[in-house]
Amino acid sequence: MKQIMLNKDDVICREGEIGSCMYCVRKGSVAVFSHYGTKQARKLAELKEGDFFGEMELIENEPRSATVVAMVDGTLLDEITESTFLDYFEQDPVKVFMILQQLSQRLRKTTKDYLEVCHAICDVTDLPENAPMDPELQARLLAIQNEYMMFNMSGLRFY
Repeated sequence: MKQIMLNKDDVICREGEIGSCMYCVRKGSVAVFSHYGTKQARKLAELKEGDFFGEMELIENEPRSATVVAMVDGTLLDEITESTFLDYFEQDPVKVFMILQQLSQRLRKTTKDYLEVCHAICDVTDLPENAPMDPELQARLLAIQNEYMMFNMSGLRFY
């Protein structure tokens, strides 16, 4: 298995590019961004030792969904190719199980967050025309906005 040593701010993979591997953080940490390098850049996650990323491209053969950047000097990654990943099924099923657990946790969090957004949208659309917004609902929407930048509170427009 190939290992990659990185310095702080080194870009590991870019959103939209085609890749053929995933990575496991062996040492250090990385940050996951959408729209990296633009005014709309958003840090989605910070991953540490034992975490992995890039699995969607490896499994689905689709372009990268985010840009990943090393956060500290000396970050060490394992590069996991398709053949390495398939070898895990035979030689290290515990590793496969750990990867599946992390995927499940990410999906569970995404589903929870998605449902929260859906409920908040329903609460807003159920309000009578020109009715004042409940402060608790406004606080929920502001929290969603801060986390996901999905709403513009001056008009609740989708970006």
